[in-house]
Amino acid sequence: MENVTVNNAPGEPKSGGSGAIIGVIIIIILIVAGGWYFIGNRVEQVQEQKEAAKTLELSTGTSTEVGDIADDLKNLDVNSLNN
Repeated sequence: MENVTVNNAPGEPKSGGSGAIIGVIIIIILIVAGGWYFIGNRVEQVQEQKEAAKTLELSTGTSTEVGDIADDLKNLDVNSLNN
């Protein structure tokens, strides 16, 4: 009996495990909230791109004649293409 150790320290009370469950719920809520944030941000960007595409309307002809192409290039507003 020389190698037997006796633990006289009081044992830690066992919790019901509710702390771990609450932690998991909080993490899931944070992940869902982050997903909503990033999806909402992406939807906003797509809508802005659609709005920008609507405002850019170029009226160019479909003729392949050199004179018509030159006229189309003269009438083209280059500043509207930079947006």
